[in-house]
Amino acid sequence: MKEYTCFHCEHQVTSVHPVTFYEQENENDQLLCDHCYSEWLESLKG
Repeated sequence: MKEYTCFHCEHQVTSVHPVTFYEQENENDQLLCDHCYSEWLESLKG
């Protein structure tokens, strides 16, 4: 089973969510674990 590294917490995980962060004019594609992804979604709600 393939392992990935979460962009935010840097834990090794087997399940990730691809997200794109926009910084000025650049797109930054990263992978987030389930926990960090759910926190990121909550932050979008405001």
